[in-house]
Amino acid sequence: MVWIPQIPDLVDRLGAAELADALRDPATATVPVALDDPEAGRISGVAVLAAWLAVQDTWRAERKAEIEEVATTFGERRAVGEWVVHLEGAEGERVGLPVAAVVDLASALPVRVHHSRLPLLGRHVVRRPMTPPDPSAHVSDVVGAYLAALGAGDTAAVVAAFAPDGSFRGPAADARRYTGTKELTELHDAFFSAGGGIPLTLCTVTEDGTRTAFEYVVDRWGGADLPPQPGLAVCARGSDGLIASARVYDDLEAPVE
Repeated sequence: MVWIPQIPDLVDRLGAAELADALRDPATATVPVALDDPEAGRISGVAVLAAWLAVQDTWRAERKAEIEEVATTFGERRAVGEWVVHLEGAEGERVGLPVAAVVDLASALPVRVHHSRLPLLGRHVVRRPMTPPDPSAHVSDVVGAYLAALGAGDTAAVVAAFAPDGSFRGPAADARRYTGTKELTELHDAFFSAGGGIPLTLCTVTEDGTRTAFEYVVDRWGGADLPPQPGLAVCARGSDGLIASARVYDDLEAPVE
């Protein structure tokens, strides 16, 4: 339940001014609008969208939300924005919630929001996939090697894809990064202790030469079957061509501690 008011700006930068205007003020919509949110699910129609955005405005004000921009990855007809929303938690503490949004002008669902609900609810929530797998989707160079190693459960190969000071940030806590060979090795050893790797089925890939953002569906973690559910990750390359940082946005409940 986190709408980022900067999302229409991404739509504008892709050249879809009418859609951007509709997202800012649904009452003025001259084109169909549809988006998918982790809590509300599929939202379409002027009245429904307007009511939901009004609730979002109130919710952000009540939670004293501050939005920190992380990065934006632009493709030809798609953009992926990343933010951390700093807000007031249930006990009054400040919580950092990583949020990503895909703006995809070629899709019937042009706005797709990704974030975990663990920081908000204290639990994961299974979500249905938003976009179908694409057999033609592929990622290039070191990111492809990383995904192959992740699927195979090969810790050494995963870590080899990262720069020596590379980092991994999961979806639930912006403050916790696993940085460097030792921490990345320990993290992925724990991931793969469930009996194998974590294969991801690609749905979309957006690349700008530095960052690769990919949406995926996951239905297996090691030896455990999972309900098919969506996620998004962004890998940024460093000057050496290796992964400098990987950031994940999903709501998977891992079968490991």
